[in-house]
Parts: sequence; C-alpha cells; structure tokens
Amino acid sequence: MRFVHLSFVWGFPCRSPFRLWVGCRKSLCSRQLKMAAVTFKKQNTDVPGILYGENTPNHFGVIVVQEWWGLNQVIKNRAQELSEGLQCKTLLPDFYRGKVATQPDEAHHMMTNLDWPGAIDDIAAACQYLKETKQCKKVGIVGYCMGGALALAAAALHPAVDASVCFYGTPPAQLCDVKNIKVPVQCHFGEQDKSQGFSDLATAKGLEQKLKEGNVPHEFYYYPKAGHAFMNPPDGGFTDEMRSKVEMLRPYDEESRQLALSRMLEFFRKNLK
Repeated sequence: MRFVHLSFVWGFPCRSPFRLWVGCRKSLCSRQLKMAAVTFKKQNTDVPGILYGENTPNHFGVIVVQEWWGLNQVIKNRAQELSEGLQCKTLLPDFYRGKVATQPDEAHHMMTNLDWPGAIDDIAAACQYLKETKQCKKVGIVGYCMGGALALAAAALHPAVDASVCFYGTPPAQLCDVKNIKVPVQCHFGEQDKSQGFSDLATAKGLEQKLKEGNVPHEFYYYPKAGHAFMNPPDGGFTDEMRSKVEMLRPYDEESRQLALSRMLEFFRKNLK
C-alpha cells in the first residue's frame, strides 16, 4: 500500500585548569555522539539505520524520521543536534535502504513510491531496538516534512511510542486517524509554508482541530516568519540557492528555528525522562 500526499582537541598543552576541563568535556562529548551504522530486526528482515549517542548518559531515546530526501547530511545533522542537546541516543531508520535524493523531482518520486505502512513498521522495529537492545526506558519520535507525517502516524498506530514531535507534515487519512493518539504530541508549522494540503497554514489548523476533537494531549506552535523546512539552516545542507529554486522552502528564519528547537528539547525532557 502506498500513499501520495505531496504535490509537490584540544590537542595542545594547556596551563589553565578550566580550559583543560572544557577540552576534556568536548572530547568526551565527541566520543558519546559518535555515529554508528546499525541494523535491527523487523520480523525476519534487517532494517538499516544510523545511531548517535551510544554512550550518552540518559536512559531514553528518540527516533528521528527523514524528510523526503532520505538519510542525507541534513537529517543526520538534526539527529546529532538532538542527541547532543538531550544527551540521549537518537536513531535514524533508513526507509529508502541506502538511496538518497538530491533533486526535488527525485525526492518526490521516492516518497511517492514509499510503502508508508512498511515505514511505520520500520519505526516500530526501531522503537523495540532502542528499548530492548539499547536499554531505553522511553522512546520518543520526531519527524520533518514526510517524517513529520510519519511521526504522528507512528504515535497513532504504535503504543510503544512515548511522545511525538511533528514538523510541518500531516499524515493522510488512509494511513491513520490522529484523534487516536494517546501520547503527548508537539507540532510546529510555518505560516509562510506553501505546501497545500500537507503543511500549509490551513492544513495545519485542520490538524490542530483534529487533535482537539480527539482530546489528544498536545502543544501546537505557529511561526509567522517561517516557511517549509525551517529547521534546516542554510549552512546545514539547504543553501540559499536551493531555497531560491524550490518555492516551498522559502523563507528561512533563524529565530523560528531556534525557538522551535528549544521547545522540542524541553518537550522531550519533560515527557521522556
């Protein structure tokens, strides 16, 4: 079954004890956040993924769900940023099995052909892996764009998910009913988003209304200056040139990104610790 839902070190001598402490802390953080390729089981098949924060101290984890591009450097940056901010494990399941798009038309084709229920099963397997293999007592999920839709769907369909954060994406009604979500949800949408029927302002407000009707515990935030994909800074993979070519990516607003990031970190700290 497939759903189409978008139209579109410190290595020198140091006399200062403080500087030495900072250097040691940075070195430790670097080791904790080392990226590792992993596989985990979904029924009788292996699902590939990328794990950050193997040695981080907190006993919870977060599944980070890709945009329509696949596991490119942009989404890896988001997973590393989250692992560092929460000092926890973050896991990126690879829905495209190694394929990565670089152009919007290619990304649209790959997303269109994605087995969405199969991706939800990948998420369920990732959650089980973090809880049973990596000793995470609770597991949250966050997704961006296509991943935002999947993050909500996973919360609606799999009780093992303990909290869900959605950035600018809504799941198709054929996949799930968001009114069935029982865990805390946080949503972020840019008011300048032009992706009609998926993450534009009208669609976001419709999602918020459904969450209210279902008495889903939720926080819902709108960002007046932000467009689609506003969590991806220009120096992190989405260049100004790319944004100029892809209308739905405009505009980018750093203030919105930083505010949303702080809200997400606080949400996960409150609901996963």
